[in-house]
Amino acid sequence: MQTEPRGLIAWFTKNSVAANLLMLLIIAAGLIIAPNISKEMFPVGDIDQITISAVYPGAAPVEVEKAVVLPMEAALQGLKGVKKIYSTASRDMANIRLEIESNEDIYEVMTQVEGRIDGIVNFPDDLEKPTVMRATVDEMRWVMGVAVSGAMDKRTRRVLGQEIRDELLLLPELKKVILWGVDDYEISIEVNEDRLREYNLSLNEVAQVLRNSSIDLPAGMIRSMGGHVLVRTQGKAYTGEDFAALVVRSHPDGTELLLSDVATIRDGFSESSAMVRFDREDAINLGVFAVDDQDIIAISDRVKLYIAQKGNSLPEGLSINTFFDTSFHLRGRLNMMLENLALGALLVAIVLGLFLNLHVAGWVMLGIPVSFLGAFWLMPINPYPVTINVLSLFAFIMVLGIVVDDAIVIGESIFSEAKADYKARLSSSADGNIGYKASVATVIAGTQKVATPSTIGVLTTMAAFAPILFVGGAAAPFFESIAIVVILCLVFSLIESKLILPSHLVGLQLGRPVTSRMAFIERWQRKVGGALTDFIDNKYIPALRIFIDHRYATLAGFVALLVVSVSALNSGIVRFEFFPNVPGDGVQAQIIMQDGTSAEDLKQTLQRVEAAAYEIDADYRRSYPDDKGLMKHLVFYTESDIQANFMLALTHAEDRGIDGFEIEKLWRDKVGLLPNVRKQRYFAGQNAGGGAKISLTLSGTKPEQLSLAGATLAEKLGQYAGVFDIYNSQGAGGRELLISLKPHASQLGITLGDIARQVRQAFYGEEVQRLQRGIDTLKVMVRYPIEERRSIATLENMHIRTPGGDLIAINEVANVRQGLGLTSISRIDRARTVTISADVDASKTQSGTVIADLTENYIPQLLAQYPGVKFGLGGASEEEQKLVSRMILGFVAALFLIYGLLAVPLKSYVQPLVIMVVIPFGFIGAVVGHLIFGVSISMLSIFGLIALAGVVVNDSLILVEFINRAREDEKSINDALISAGSRRFRAILLTTMTTFVGLLPMLFETSTQAQFIIPMALSLSFGIVFATAITLVLVPCLYRVIYDLRDSKRFIKPVLQDSL
Repeated sequence: MQTEPRGLIAWFTKNSVAANLLMLLIIAAGLIIAPNISKEMFPVGDIDQITISAVYPGAAPVEVEKAVVLPMEAALQGLKGVKKIYSTASRDMANIRLEIESNEDIYEVMTQVEGRIDGIVNFPDDLEKPTVMRATVDEMRWVMGVAVSGAMDKRTRRVLGQEIRDELLLLPELKKVILWGVDDYEISIEVNEDRLREYNLSLNEVAQVLRNSSIDLPAGMIRSMGGHVLVRTQGKAYTGEDFAALVVRSHPDGTELLLSDVATIRDGFSESSAMVRFDREDAINLGVFAVDDQDIIAISDRVKLYIAQKGNSLPEGLSINTFFDTSFHLRGRLNMMLENLALGALLVAIVLGLFLNLHVAGWVMLGIPVSFLGAFWLMPINPYPVTINVLSLFAFIMVLGIVVDDAIVIGESIFSEAKADYKARLSSSADGNIGYKASVATVIAGTQKVATPSTIGVLTTMAAFAPILFVGGAAAPFFESIAIVVILCLVFSLIESKLILPSHLVGLQLGRPVTSRMAFIERWQRKVGGALTDFIDNKYIPALRIFIDHRYATLAGFVALLVVSVSALNSGIVRFEFFPNVPGDGVQAQIIMQDGTSAEDLKQTLQRVEAAAYEIDADYRRSYPDDKGLMKHLVFYTESDIQANFMLALTHAEDRGIDGFEIEKLWRDKVGLLPNVRKQRYFAGQNAGGGAKISLTLSGTKPEQLSLAGATLAEKLGQYAGVFDIYNSQGAGGRELLISLKPHASQLGITLGDIARQVRQAFYGEEVQRLQRGIDTLKVMVRYPIEERRSIATLENMHIRTPGGDLIAINEVANVRQGLGLTSISRIDRARTVTISADVDASKTQSGTVIADLTENYIPQLLAQYPGVKFGLGGASEEEQKLVSRMILGFVAALFLIYGLLAVPLKSYVQPLVIMVVIPFGFIGAVVGHLIFGVSISMLSIFGLIALAGVVVNDSLILVEFINRAREDEKSINDALISAGSRRFRAILLTTMTTFVGLLPMLFETSTQAQFIIPMALSLSFGIVFATAITLVLVPCLYRVIYDLRDSKRFIKPVLQDSL
């Protein structure tokens, strides 16, 4: 009596209602969730870092280091959870970045950091309260820019800019808008030296009088019998006119000296050299950002609607425009990916239609939408939430052919079982034209026959991707987006192929007359089937016999190919650049002048860079009059009095003949080397590792040696061909006036602190108070007039007031000499550090090659020349080093997982190794693919190889399974190998072709963003094609070699006998 099949597969096969309801649940959940998933260009993850910033007005970098950075570092040293401390002391500002251990609660660490910073008691009096916050990645979620351009005075710019910002923030779709190009309000009270002498006043006295006179204070409450009455003083000044009327000094005769009598009061804006320009006009800019899970497209649509309405109400002569609209490019990229997905699905359907029964092929194809919608369902609600972006959509394309592999194996097995049953019934029936419908028992038998190996095959693919989730680092969001989508798709493909597909194949009909509509397709199926059978019988099997007979030569040949591939990479025939550039939709430039550069020099430099952009656009239009040019908009803004950033928005890629990287080179060449510029960088894309491709650090305790070593290393780096935009973080430094006390000054009661305080009051100014005027906070400053503060002679002729009130020339009590100060001071883990960074032209050299040559051949000499200096990697170079080691660990973990998944069902130690031997040989195909397409191997190429490891073992697993079954039928070893190869050739070819054709459209995609992910597609597509050839040839040969070893090596015979 035959036992009735049991288990989950059998239950769902018998209960088609349950299977269909499960399918409808997955489809409905996916359709509901998918439209609400946030959309962005590239994935953005959290940063496990804390930033501390503190403003120390008027302080030089050395003063900031000593007074602010060193106390903070001492307080934070040894704090649990802090992995590394990065500090920067620059003019007026201290910045500290803490790298936090990944297993720590960052908010708990932040609380401890705030406590330790608040506990520092020796900060200077003028230091503003330090700000502690978690590092954000909002700058990576830029949505669009809004520019209002035209002739405007400072007040109009401020009022209009705040009005537009506030109106934008009132829109429900917007949460973050940043305003640039406006100056802060300030009341400046300017007193020249002559007036101070005339009235025997000091700046400190003026400041103190203003603090005491401009004040509102509560004075308590009178509790009378008639009730309570509040008492308060009222006299705070809020405008320049209010301050002008304040009394500085009263005389016995009743006359008063007003502030307006001794000072010029300017109620206006702070002094700055801020510039913002949009398309050669003065402008104000607003940056719109997406935060949390906001939808970029929804934000952009709402802002455009607002601008269309706002443009009609602007004053005459002003215009409002958008620039760098990410949503336009995001829509284009998402549509591009969806088109490639649809085309790939069509190609997969054609392949299935040519090789499989049409009824089976149709239900197998259903696994694609079910798997995809299931993935959409869980994408935002798993431990690694994923948005809809270029990489997650690429993951769907990548997995397109993989998700049907399991269904192909199940469907083909059911079809084969039904066909055998049909033939058995046909042979026992007198009627040669009987119809046939597959029974439940037949479908269950066909499913269960391959359920275990097919499930193991899917699990091995998931095992290859799972360790990637724990790689971490700057590129973690990229990896997570792909890995999560692939794993989710494979989970639902298992559900669909094991629980849903069998119920749909119950009742599979065979022996039906062919309809006229299907005759054409069946003719093609017969042609393809006949050609494939002929190839297997007349080409593959004879060749396989030869390869098996010469198995050691075959193995040596494949090893030689692998060696050649590795050599091609090492020799530079195939380029390698670990961190690829993430292509942008524009070109950006960063200009940093030398410290001390005048406002006029800065303006001239920026105008030169601006003019060069328009010149290359004009040159292009003359050369290609039918195109729409290169530029759409050009924006630049100053971040400080020595730094500016340019944003060049390009015309649509299809409207021009050159890409952003070529425009970047044209712009750089047109500008040339700029005088008095410390950093000059142009970039059309963002390095995935962050910052420049080469980043080298030198650290030490001797500042002079460190500076010399940094300059020497920067000079050496400039000697490499293809290395450009070299930047020394320390810079040449700016001019300084250094004041020191003369020995006899103390006899007059004058200290260095007195001199420093009075000089600071005169040139930087004394902050009297801060006012809240409406929504604006403004400073009230007392100082010299700006004309006097622009001259060194003012300092040389300045008089210092003694504690007794006498005046004495500064040169009588102090020495004033000129010197050079540092532009900024960088520190890593409490040691001074200089960072030398540079970018690389990938067509001329590779960053890894340059770093390796420097490390091996030059750095030892440099360290010998400067004994107190230490060398290390920083920025992208350090991140690459860390990420490579983590990826190696992830790859090893994936191999162990795959080995375990194979060894347990095969009950063998050796056979999993035979199966896994195809993994390294997939590298040959990847190298060939990159060589053909002229693409550099990158981080994503390596990721593709890791993914390939999980995919290629599937075919080898089923082939070895069939070899084992053939041997159980008491066939000779050679006959078993030939039989298994011929029987599995069709299925192996089909699974390979579905994966390859699913990726094929992406390989020929020309859009800018696609170039970033093409390396992964090349690794996987060409790797799996070559790995298939290896599976069909090398696996049988290696199986035979292991069989030989079993007979010849006695000391491993017991293990091999158990394994084989």
